[in-house]
Amino acid sequence: MAQQTATYIQNDAFAKSLGIKLLDEGENTVRCVLEIREEHKNGLGTIHGAVIFALGDIAFAAACNTQQVSIGMQADIRYLNKPKSERLLTKAQLISGSKKIAHYEVIISDDVGTKVAVFTGTAYRLPNR
Repeated sequence: MAQQTATYIQNDAFAKSLGIKLLDEGENTVRCVLEIREEHKNGLGTIHGAVIFALGDIAFAAACNTQQVSIGMQADIRYLNKPKSERLLTKAQLISGSKKIAHYEVIISDDVGTKVAVFTGTAYRLPNR
């Protein structure tokens, strides 16, 4: 499924437009990176919350599709700190799952260790075809 996850990210036009890239993946786990650009910033000159949410959502989508095709049912984010660098990293991982439902947590931090946000998502696992 590694190639499938890489292809998933590459085929995501929105992820591509934001500049989100896959770093690595494992079973039900994905790490992504985003280099903050000027167009990602809000009126205060810091990264827009919608960009942080999108980063979490894209990492969640990639992680929940590493083993089985899944669709998002719910998503939530808590913004914790302003990043101290221009690079954001995610670690998305399964925290609980069953045959049909899976819960994921995505930690979003900068590359100096500041925890920026925690995103959680619930996915519905589609039956294998």
